Amino acid sequence: MPEYLLNYYVIYFLLIVAFFYSIYTSINVKSTFRKYNKMPSSRGMSAATIARQILDSNGLYNVQVTRVSGELTDHYDPRTNVIRLSDSVYGANNLSAVGVAAH
Repeated sequence: MPEYLLNYYVIYFLLIVAFFYSIYTSINVKSTFRKYNKMPSSRGMSAATIARQILDSNGLYNVQVTRVSGELTDHYDPRTNVIRLSDSVYGANNLSAVGVAAH
């Protein structure tokens, strides 16, 4: 078998392994989020409020916290200095929402 064919097989194998690993991790993250979504936060504050407090306590007053549609689509946009929390996180006061907002 030519060496270049062997290289292609190795590359395809690694791509398939990476694909299945990404599916596994996605399922794992979603199931963990659902598990802690049922446990209320002891503070009783929304995730957006807690994110704002964390930012303020570190002097990051210029970073905004806004809502974005979707589930687990939370992210920080460095171009506009905005933390976008998904619908399932922004107004929620459970452990998973607070954990996502605080990370």
